[in-house]
Amino acid sequence: MSEQQPKQAAQPQDSAAQGGAKPAEKTGLLRFFREMGSALVMALIAIVYVIQAFQIPTGSMEDSLLVGDFLLGLKFVYGAPLLPYSRELGVTRRLPAVAKPKPGDVVIFRYPGTDAKDYIKRMVAGPGDVVQFVGNKKLLVNGAELILPPHGKYTGGNRADPRIVNFAPLRIPAAGDAFCPDTMPVREFLFFKTLVHQENPAKRVSMHFDLYVDGELANNAPLNFNGARLSLDDLQDGKFIYKNEMTRRTEVFDFNRVDDWTMLDYVLEVIRRNFPPDKSVEIRKKMFLGNDRIERYTVRNDNYFMAGDNRDNSLDSRYWGYLNHNFVKAKALILYFSYDNTGPAWKFPANIRWNRIGKLIRSWDGESEGNPKIKY
Repeated sequence: MSEQQPKQAAQPQDSAAQGGAKPAEKTGLLRFFREMGSALVMALIAIVYVIQAFQIPTGSMEDSLLVGDFLLGLKFVYGAPLLPYSRELGVTRRLPAVAKPKPGDVVIFRYPGTDAKDYIKRMVAGPGDVVQFVGNKKLLVNGAELILPPHGKYTGGNRADPRIVNFAPLRIPAAGDAFCPDTMPVREFLFFKTLVHQENPAKRVSMHFDLYVDGELANNAPLNFNGARLSLDDLQDGKFIYKNEMTRRTEVFDFNRVDDWTMLDYVLEVIRRNFPPDKSVEIRKKMFLGNDRIERYTVRNDNYFMAGDNRDNSLDSRYWGYLNHNFVKAKALILYFSYDNTGPAWKFPANIRWNRIGKLIRSWDGESEGNPKIKY
């Protein structure tokens, strides 16, 4: 009996030890989830307000940035949105900015067209500046030539659109500027439509056209357009669909696509040619925000003119107009990885561009040998 007593006494000690392990396990799990939650919250805050990772998908910034470059952009520099996805909900308030975008900065922004992707371009002019393209290879800002960045280039590629050559002077709107869109030329009219969309992303921005012949409304007048019969009513709301009797093909123009202003100019010119020279032909434009006609609009944010360093292969402000500050996302900072995906995948280590990793993405102020620095 005396030998069995120690065994019986030990049993409650074992059960006590087992019972004590459960609170310790719970404490460990709670600590793990608490630390993981804190890390996720910090990461979310960093993603929303501090930094953004971005990959270069096209050659529009070559050779400053290459396809396969991975970079980090600082969101807080230009002022991050107050809340995640607030822009899509129509809330345009932002946190205070450290600095405003300045000409020469490489900027990450949301594309202002229907394709809601992030783009990256170089800002070449800011609010109040006047931009003009002369010929294929000369960009003037406030009358002074802006030299292409050291790694920029002209290639004569598929974006060397002849309708963009000799781009007439264009003033970049600043906050507080007021406009009457009805009186604008076609290019400025469509560029302004893009601006209004960026400042009011939760509302529908539309346009309407009226044809007047000798002062009389003639929207239903039969017109000939490349072999097709139509009226100006077919062009309303920016969509123009007709069957080309010459080619037997259905042609579609959608001028709500922000890079098609040159085609709208062409369509309106063809319509004017339907009438003899002694006729007074006028096409009046209207713009609507929701159901309300915009007769006068005051700009709320500064705007910028963006261009790719690979000037002939860049879908930039020459096509879609102004970049409103509401759509600015981050200032490009540094390359953290670069990979040449043109080579075979099995050569993976050799495809890494080691010499580009860690390179800072620098601004370009237009200064070069023999050309004075442009003052902004």
